[in-house]
Amino acid sequence: MPAPLEIKVISINATEWTPIAVPFDCSSIAVKNTHPSNAIRMRTSSGDASTEDLLNGGAEQAFAVPFHRYRFLAGSQPIWLQCQAGTGSVVVKFLA
Repeated sequence: MPAPLEIKVISINATEWTPIAVPFDCSSIAVKNTHPSNAIRMRTSSGDASTEDLLNGGAEQAFAVPFHRYRFLAGSQPIWLQCQAGTGSVVVKFLA
């Protein structure tokens, strides 16, 4: 069994949508914007602007599944990220 927690630092930019791939079946994913002022765009579908939300600089957003039988499955890509401008990085935490 994998460790119950994994933390990844992922580089993103303003020209491409970066998929966040789940490394193991987990119940919680948290995304932290490491840039103090540059916002991050988040989508559940990279090609559908109606699924978009914004994560301000320095903010963190958690996504949790409260029922054990429903999980973020290993290999799935539940969220896509893009910088509003330039380049940046995010810290993504996966919890089993």
